[in-house]
Amino acid sequence: MSESNESLEQTENTEQSPEAMSPEPPPSISNAAPLLLGVKLPIRVLLGRTQLCLRDVAQLGSGSVVELDCSPNDPVEVIVNDKVIAHGEVVVVGGNYGVRITQIAAPADKAEFQAQNELLNLSERLRG
Repeated sequence: MSESNESLEQTENTEQSPEAMSPEPPPSISNAAPLLLGVKLPIRVLLGRTQLCLRDVAQLGSGSVVELDCSPNDPVEVIVNDKVIAHGEVVVVGGNYGVRITQIAAPADKAEFQAQNELLNLSERLRG
């Protein structure tokens, strides 16, 4: 009976060993991940909006000024794939215009939120 007790203890010890309790290692990052980081996406910055009659649009020419519904200090929207991803302010850098990001936009729904979290997690894993 002592042999059965010993084998029972060995079974219990292996079931509770740290190796048995630790989760599987995270899957390695695919070889495609570095390629995805190099994909260029078109980014648009929305400064403001306005509405014009077709007659006024037809009269636009070089030097025409289109008045927008915002002031120069209003925040601008940074848009990727027709989705607002951030808000920022216009800055001048070395004689060129740029946008300083002041706020990352909140996702509109749960699915979008989960997708954004997955992208952030992938980004963190690639950096670390």
